[in-house]
Amino acid sequence: MSETSSTPQAPPPEAQMMQLLFGKMAFFSVASIARLGIPDHMSETPRDVEDIARESATQADALFRVLRLLSGMELFTEGPARHFALTPLGAILRTDHPKSMRDVAVMFSDPWQIQSYAHMAECIRTGTDGPTLAYGEHAFDYLHKHPDEGANFNRAMTNFSAGAGLAVLAVADFSRFTRLADCGGGHGMLLSKILEKNAHLEGVLYDLPEVVSGAPETGHFRNCEGRITYELGSFFEHVPHGCDAYIMKHIVHDWDDESGRRILSLMREQLLKTAPEKGRVFLCEMVVPDSPEPGPAKALDIEMLVCTRGGRERTAAEFAHLFESAGLELVSITPSPSPVCVIEARVKS
Repeated sequence: MSETSSTPQAPPPEAQMMQLLFGKMAFFSVASIARLGIPDHMSETPRDVEDIARESATQADALFRVLRLLSGMELFTEGPARHFALTPLGAILRTDHPKSMRDVAVMFSDPWQIQSYAHMAECIRTGTDGPTLAYGEHAFDYLHKHPDEGANFNRAMTNFSAGAGLAVLAVADFSRFTRLADCGGGHGMLLSKILEKNAHLEGVLYDLPEVVSGAPETGHFRNCEGRITYELGSFFEHVPHGCDAYIMKHIVHDWDDESGRRILSLMREQLLKTAPEKGRVFLCEMVVPDSPEPGPAKALDIEMLVCTRGGRERTAAEFAHLFESAGLELVSITPSPSPVCVIEARVKS
């Protein structure tokens, strides 16, 4: 009797390609479920799809078909009689989840994102960004003129910061500083986590006026009032004075090298005045590995390719070169429990 192998056979290339292309259905299903707030009406206890549809003002059969698809992707569990329950993965789309990604899913499916990716082939052909091709302007100029989508973007950045903040705190030591400025800090989620852990530290939340105006109402700084200052402005023009440390999360990756050099040079100028020896600049960014394996940094790099004007994820060598061009030098790159690394630089001696 001949032996047969129990090793599962890989699907043929055409089936693998179809699975990749079917990612469109998965993405839009996840994004639509998040936008409609469906997980907010669910828990780990199974519920009839008719009840979920009634509470969420959706059409029951359409909702059933989407939940059925996403159950196969482990966002939900499907029981008998069209009952569905949340899995830990699906629960991340709840608004009240401590690591919620709902606003990220909403932002990724906003019109400016979809229209930008519709021009991706032209982005590859010409190097032009998607917002310019779709709307004739930079993404941040578009978001400034479309406050609803701009608000979605800011909430998505807060979602990112919720998880990244804990990861950054796990590997970075801010106890040696007295005044830390978060430049491009959005609504202040990351800075608030740092201040809560370092009771001696003063913080400066620095961003554009329309962004910072939404920060106080979030309540992020309720545990560190009296140690937080709000400053308005553009980090291309100036950065807060009197700080011995600056931090930026997912900011430098939005810009080309010349723009990044300009931001970092302004920080260097202030550190030379305030703390030339102990002063530091921290970037919280993904780092592209030199090896060929897949990873989140390479995926996020495509977002930068399509949606920003010259932005990119960088390798360790590229970060070192960027710092050097601004009169700084790379001190360390520390991986965190998340895909984000803490990249530390100081004034070049």
